[in-house]
Amino acid sequence: MDLPTFFKEEGIDVFSAVGIEKLPDEDRDLVRDFFPEARSVIVFGKEVPVEVYRKPAKGKTRGMLVIAESLDRAAKLLAERLNDEGIPAKPIPLYLPVGISHGKVHGLVRLKLVAAAGGLGTPGMNTVLMSPRFGLRLLLSGVVTGKQVTEFPDAWSGAAAGSPVGTEESLKCSMCGNCAKICPGRAIGPEGVDAFRCRTISAVIPSLLVPAVKWMLGRRMLLSVMAPLAPWIARTATIRCSLCVTECPNFTGA
Repeated sequence: MDLPTFFKEEGIDVFSAVGIEKLPDEDRDLVRDFFPEARSVIVFGKEVPVEVYRKPAKGKTRGMLVIAESLDRAAKLLAERLNDEGIPAKPIPLYLPVGISHGKVHGLVRLKLVAAAGGLGTPGMNTVLMSPRFGLRLLLSGVVTGKQVTEFPDAWSGAAAGSPVGTEESLKCSMCGNCAKICPGRAIGPEGVDAFRCRTISAVIPSLLVPAVKWMLGRRMLLSVMAPLAPWIARTATIRCSLCVTECPNFTGA
């Protein structure tokens, strides 16, 4: 599989293939739980232009969805081609790709941490990945595969268009606290991010319903029942606030 060519054709900005042995134990378990045959994760991303964040809430949401759905199509196509080549692979879903443990929401595969392990950036205080080229404006998707990462040619080139991973100066969170101070819902604190206090989420899930939603997220069978409704919910929801991203000094990148 020629990953650089595939991602260039799909308009992907950066990518990396990461062996699951490079992941922390908790994330390795999450990946294997999602796909028992997992041996590597191919994570990739597209830039969200600055002007998308400057649009009114509905326009911003539409702009984000267009990019996210193009990533989702690329993930499904990549998994299909890998399977055709005899390589077991499973795309990480765009909608409802979440679980919960210790009272905190997490991805079925925590792509931001996988991307960090693959050299695509570093996580910030607000948990958003900081990319050297794109700042906090990188949306991610991925495919879990049953192939060793060393068997992918050019797996670490990292860029379908532009500079390869590792050639740019690292961009790291200074822990200035701007994101926590400006968050209207006080969702960012010393213990991490409380997703249910985020203004975008709290507008859809009132605080009274949070315990029930957490209970549902902890049950895989209920998640599978809810999954067909997730695209409709995502397309009708609105990103009401992105201040923790836009007010970060590293928002635009290097």
